[in-house]
Amino acid sequence: MSKVKKSALFLLMLAVVTLVAAPVFAAPKYTFKLAHVITAGTPIDVGAHKFAELVKQRTGGQVEIKVFPAGQLGGERAIIEGVQLGTIEMSFTTTGAIGGFAPEFQVLDLPFLFPSYEAAYTYLDGDQGKKLLALLDRKGIHGVVFLENGWRNFTSSKKWIKAPEDVKGQKIRVMESPMYMGLISTMGGSPTPMAYPELPNALLQKVIDGQENPSVNIYSAKMYESQPWMTQDQHTYNVMIYKVNKKVWNSLPKDIQKILEDTAAEVSSFQRKLNRECDDDFIAKLKAKGMKVHVLTAAERKNFKQALQPMYDKGRSVAGATWVNEAVQFRKDWDAGKYKKQEQKYIADFKKISVPVKETMANFK
Repeated sequence: MSKVKKSALFLLMLAVVTLVAAPVFAAPKYTFKLAHVITAGTPIDVGAHKFAELVKQRTGGQVEIKVFPAGQLGGERAIIEGVQLGTIEMSFTTTGAIGGFAPEFQVLDLPFLFPSYEAAYTYLDGDQGKKLLALLDRKGIHGVVFLENGWRNFTSSKKWIKAPEDVKGQKIRVMESPMYMGLISTMGGSPTPMAYPELPNALLQKVIDGQENPSVNIYSAKMYESQPWMTQDQHTYNVMIYKVNKKVWNSLPKDIQKILEDTAAEVSSFQRKLNRECDDDFIAKLKAKGMKVHVLTAAERKNFKQALQPMYDKGRSVAGATWVNEAVQFRKDWDAGKYKKQEQKYIADFKKISVPVKETMANFK
């Protein structure tokens, strides 16, 4: 047999194998948009695409989810309104904007509420987190699960923020949330609420002096170009909430609802681990770009906690006294070791999850 014929035969066999191996799906019965504001290729975006892929597989192609990252469909408030109206079927958004629809979510923005990832997961995946998600039903939105945005840290174009008084006189961009505005004003700064997609340009144009965000967002939005100072203070643990238009959700067959719920829970664990595994790499990349990074000492952290204690009274007026009091009790119980089993389970379960850290970081040269 000639080399040409052999080559043609090989290609034909390869095509047959590929057709056999690849799942064959009919045209999707449901096509949904899933929107978020974070840069493409980040852990939250990787999670969104993994979710879409798994749902398509597990529904036999009945459900196709198209991911729109980086604020392509608007800022967070616009995205949530889109989900409420049904023009956007699904979204991942933070607590910043969701407070305008369900103020109780702002309990999650209490400074230094959670001492660890596992503490946050225990609260969010437990009864309190489920009760929060259920509140969205009254707004025409079905809350499904919490994902991770990460620990929020300060950056500035003026100086390191090592103490609360260092915020004084600085214009700091915050999410459109009374709690985050209060956080800055309590320390004597000037809070400037702004949609996330507008932030990088506002920093470059020096409309504001600083901001606070997880390291993944600081790097992926190239904030190092205008913010030479960063403090790893981790003043809040920030979540992403996966939600669906309520009418769309209620119209879905029960089996598809269950696939969405189970897959979302699985992807939540995957995305959380990916996000935390990438955190140190993003910090290293920020340093490589010339950013000066300060990690709070125990004494400095205590100073911040004391200065921000009035935010708990602010939280009672914004999110509700019951929610704040129960969150405070959760922290006391956690510190007392009452959730040790849950903590150990998360640690054990996360060791079993494989995440593409190198592949994700390769998106950010």
